[in-house]
Formats: sequence, C-alpha cells, structure tokens
Amino acid sequence: MKVLANRYLYKFRELLPDGIDLDLFDPEELPKNAPEYDALFVNTTTPINEQSLPDTGNLSFIATGSSGTDHLDLKYLKSKGIRYGDAAGCNAVTVAEYIITALFLFQQRSRIPMIDFKVGIIGKGHVGTAVSRMLTRFSIPHLAYDPPRSDHDTDFHSAHFEEIKECNILTFHTPITYSGAYPTHQLLNRSWFQGCNYHLIINSSRGEVVDEELILDEMETGRLKSAIIDVWKGEPGFNTRLAKKAKIATPHIAGYSVQSKLRASQMIIDQFCRHFGLPVQPPEPVEKVDLNLTKTYESLGQVLEDIHPICTFDTELRKLIELPSGERKKAFKTLRSESELRHEYTNMRVDSKLLNQFPELGLLGIDPK
Repeated sequence: MKVLANRYLYKFRELLPDGIDLDLFDPEELPKNAPEYDALFVNTTTPINEQSLPDTGNLSFIATGSSGTDHLDLKYLKSKGIRYGDAAGCNAVTVAEYIITALFLFQQRSRIPMIDFKVGIIGKGHVGTAVSRMLTRFSIPHLAYDPPRSDHDTDFHSAHFEEIKECNILTFHTPITYSGAYPTHQLLNRSWFQGCNYHLIINSSRGEVVDEELILDEMETGRLKSAIIDVWKGEPGFNTRLAKKAKIATPHIAGYSVQSKLRASQMIIDQFCRHFGLPVQPPEPVEKVDLNLTKTYESLGQVLEDIHPICTFDTELRKLIELPSGERKKAFKTLRSESELRHEYTNMRVDSKLLNQFPELGLLGIDPK
C-alpha cells in the first residue's frame, strides 16, 4: 500500500503501521503523481478540490491533520467515492491555553481587573467548549453564541445576539463557511459594534471570519480597545496594519503543541487504519517535561511569557512586517511550520514553590516536580 503525506505531519512515519510504503511531500505543491497513491494526508496549506486534484486515480482515502476541513472540497471527494478524515478537536486544549494565556497577558498590560471581564465565546464546538471549561476554572464570566448548534443540539442553548454584545471581550472559534443559514464569512461586521464597546477581540479561528478593516476602524473610533490576532485573511499573507495595531499578533499557531500535533497524526492514522481494515495502534505516550525556571518572578504574566511562546511569536511576526510581500509570505510559512513546538500546560512540571507563589499555574494543569 502506498501513502503520500505532508512532511510536516508530526511523527507520521513513526506512527504509521509497519509495511506501509510512505512518501513525504512539501506542502508548497501537491505532487503530480498523487493519484498513484492509495491514501493522501495533507494539512490546511494544501487545498484539495477538482482544480488541485482533477484525477483522483487510486486514491480512496484523503485526510487532513487539522481540525478544520474548509480546504477540502467534501462534495467533490464524495463524488469521487473518496472517504475523508480529519483531526477535529485535536487542538482544542492547546487553543484554550492560548486564549487564557492571552487574557492574562492582556490583563497585565491593560490593568483591567480580571473580575471585570465578560467573555463572549463565538462558536461552541470542540475549541469553544475547551475555552469555556478554561474560563470556568478561573471563574471568568462568559456566554456562548452558536445559533447553528442550537438548531441541532437540544441540550445546548445559545446566547442571543444582543446578550453576546453585552460582553466586553469576544473570542472567535467558528469554522469558515460561505453559505447556508449561518455563514461565518465576515461574521464580525458593523452590527456587532452598534451601541457596543469592547476591551478586546481575539481571533484564532479563520482570518476570514472577521472583517480586518472593520477591526482597524473600530480601534480608531475607540469602540474597540485591543485585538489579539492569530489567523489572517489570505494566509500566508497577513494584514501588516492590523499586525502593527494588535496587542498580540501570531502566525496561526494557537493550536500548535507537541500534544495537539501528536493527537492529529494519531487520529487521522486511526481513521486510515479503519478504512483499510488495518489494526489500530495504541496512542503513543508523551513524558511530562520538567521546566527549570530559576528566575525570580513578580507576576504570573512573567511566568507565562517564559513557558508559552505567544510573545516570542509576536516578536518574530513583527520582524516580518517590513519585508517585501513575497518574502513576507515565505517567512510567515517558515515561522509557522518550522518553529519548535511547545508542550501543553498539562504536560509540564515546575517547582512546587512556583506553584505556591502562583496558584493559577495549578489551575492551568501544571504539576509540581
């Protein structure tokens, strides 16, 4: 059996069952001989549709190592009799950790008391649910807005639009859709700002879910104080004006961690095995990481800056702003794809004295050594 996979899929060769003939490709371009393989594994940087893959040949299974599938034309795959797989939910915890880290850093820089936060979670799927759980741990008031989920899940009740506009922080966790009853393309539009002011908007879903120029306009008017942006319209290009104005700007890495990448590879390989009737392998264990933090810390924010790369990515992305467009896109891809992966908080251990000094670290799931 022949398999073709994106070379950036984490530990893919090690996790694949023995006896599989695996070739790796660079996601810059889908190899022309892809139809010669039995299965194809991609990520968000490789669109799969009639234009990119007009001849599907031997392929009977195509999977993406991402939670979103907007880069896959599922109707086209179905028409060709190809089963698809995805890694939905693989990065939910990692994104939730990004959001809570961003909120703590925003609180430290803005001096707005955390008790005054009221967060609106836009989209309550895998990621939105994980964000809600994280906010609950820290007793941060929040509402969830997800009308399409209300339509098919009788146990879930979405906040109304006017209720969500009473929040002073919005964080977006929806897929990108362009049709249907609830399209999410530029979901954040001027109606969200009518009679409203926000401390902060966070987007870690898809760049096209918000209107980036509107965010800039509302920051100019003062109705929006700050923005934290991880995803961008037209990636790997990004809005340099918004990157300059944002409180934190990162290159679509909110869901990147050793654990999320491992889950993604394991999930799509399990689906591949089931499709082809192969035995499913047990998950690979990941050892906890002991962090040697020897500095004297005066605030939780200082600790978080040392154990989460959000500020490092912000610094590195800003270095790209003045580059020519072509170089900037290439550098964005490199920064996103080739930077060292972090560990989730639940996989970290620190000195018990630090946990006693900052009990919030324990709430994040960090254990004592």
